Amino acid sequence: MDVPKNQDAELAPEHRDLMTVVETMNCGLIASDLDGIVLFANRRLLDWVGYERGEVVGEPSLNLVIPEHFGLLLAEGQAIREGDLRARLIVARRKDATTFPALLIPQQFHDEEGVLQATFSIIVDLGTVQTAKRVGVEPNPAEVVPALEEIAHRLRTITGASAADLRSVDLGHPALDDLSPREKEVLYHLIMGDRVANIAEQLFISEHTVRNHLKSIYRKTGVNSQAEVIKWARALDT
Repeated sequence: MDVPKNQDAELAPEHRDLMTVVETMNCGLIASDLDGIVLFANRRLLDWVGYERGEVVGEPSLNLVIPEHFGLLLAEGQAIREGDLRARLIVARRKDATTFPALLIPQQFHDEEGVLQATFSIIVDLGTVQTAKRVGVEPNPAEVVPALEEIAHRLRTITGASAADLRSVDLGHPALDDLSPREKEVLYHLIMGDRVANIAEQLFISEHTVRNHLKSIYRKTGVNSQAEVIKWARALDT
């Protein structure tokens, strides 16, 4: 897929005000194709990471995170494409190799026929909480703990999350009677925030088997994604 690197081309008058808002909004915005190649990055994000637009657009989005997280982000990207749109904490990497913690809030983009074409994410800079450090610098525990507590507080403020969002589902609920014991275990771990790889490790099964269980759970509960089944399960006791 050919990606134009000049996103500053002349826009129709009716779109200029909207683009001004997108470029200067108080958060980053990035869009990538299904191969993880950047299609668009707004000016706010570019200013944060220290790149020019032509250095980012058309390049892998992984260039904007620390190398240690490449594998994790590839797995998360697959989960997002499969419909898991929960917010993620990431460690973003600037051009000068300094880093900052950020909240990534993903969404999907479908064409008129409902086919997934790309993903885009809002990026919230949490760097004011933890001073940027060069990759490989060992953090001071006395600084990290308060910083993480402050990040958790900000995440609750940003996302509206609460302790109830992490509560377990009642596996004895009548609505779950059609699920097998193993499917109930998979659902429990999913609701508690575990990803496919973590569930496989904890249950001593393969990731392929976990995904098969998830497909069965979707069919039995009438949903189509991880995000939908989590919402469905959490609503059982409300």
